[in-house]
Amino acid sequence: MNVQWIDSHTLVLKLCEQLQGQSRLAVDTEFVRTNTYFSQPGLIQVATDSTIYLIDPTGLRRADIAPLGDRLFAADVQLLMHSAGEDLDVFRGLWNRLPVNLFDTQIAASFVGFDRQSGLQRLLKNALDIDLAKEETRSDWLKRPLSESQLHYAAEDVRYLHKLADVLEDKLITLDRMDWFQQESRALITRYENRPADDQLYLGFGAGWKLKPQQQAALRYLAGWRERTAREINTPKTFIAKDANLYGLVENRPKSKGQLAEIGLQSSQIRKYGDQLIEQVEIGYQQPIPDPLIPRPLSKSQQRFYKELRKVVSDQAEKLQIPADLLSSKANLVDYLLSRGTSAASPYAGGWREQAVQPCLDAYCESSDHEANQHEDSAAHD
Repeated sequence: MNVQWIDSHTLVLKLCEQLQGQSRLAVDTEFVRTNTYFSQPGLIQVATDSTIYLIDPTGLRRADIAPLGDRLFAADVQLLMHSAGEDLDVFRGLWNRLPVNLFDTQIAASFVGFDRQSGLQRLLKNALDIDLAKEETRSDWLKRPLSESQLHYAAEDVRYLHKLADVLEDKLITLDRMDWFQQESRALITRYENRPADDQLYLGFGAGWKLKPQQQAALRYLAGWRERTAREINTPKTFIAKDANLYGLVENRPKSKGQLAEIGLQSSQIRKYGDQLIEQVEIGYQQPIPDPLIPRPLSKSQQRFYKELRKVVSDQAEKLQIPADLLSSKANLVDYLLSRGTSAASPYAGGWREQAVQPCLDAYCESSDHEANQHEDSAAHD
């Protein structure tokens, strides 16, 4: 395949003309995200079935590269990608847009008998018997000029995606799972479109249920403040304070930098953010009690029943030959368990899992309830 280098607005416009009429484009990105909040794009790879384009965004303005976004995210274009999650972050940073029609080969592979987390190298070997070298995985993609090895690696990441997508699509159609796959692809886009609001991040601190309500109020405020600050100054949030540090801050309510060191903050964090952290903890303690509070973990009896339900999921996944964690996440299974006997909707309602796994879970629960009632009746009779 022909490989072309694109590094100017003029060449971007020419590229967009060449991509007109292309209904499927293989896409990947290379980026760096070690010392920043936002991914720093180093390269964008776009491939038709005959040509690979390597687009260098490092010297281009947003306006220069905007036409490429218009073409990639057009309603009549399907993007072929592998494990697109982190690339979607790059798209949002460059264009504040996401694909309309995504064919993620990693998601497709998980529905047709391959591992859910199959890397591109392993998937190409298993599906097409193609060996793909991955020697540049940890390259510095912002350094210029890129080496020949880097350019080869980048091109290889999109070279075979058309062929791979064709094979996986045929398998999806044969297994009658195209609708399942499309729903899962849309769900991935939706997750990136609807990231949790800053003031809801505290709900991800599972161990926070142990905190007193006012401490949870402080945690909610502090987690949101950390996220906003990291975003504003474009630094990783862990550079400000790690999750474990936030627990320590709200539990100990430090008044001095010395106390910050005692709860595990590093000297660099204390030097840069110490005064702010002490101030923000106090502000957090003045916030109203959050609603909801962080949920408590399952009780022992619920944990036992959860393990039984997990086994039902595993058995059904084996029958369908799809990964168990794709069939049901832990969070969804817990929500299902907690929804029993309440007016809450099943987490599987309205999606492909309502057909694929919920009937098995419902049947098991009904059987368990029946056995429990029989046991109670027998005990009462005795």
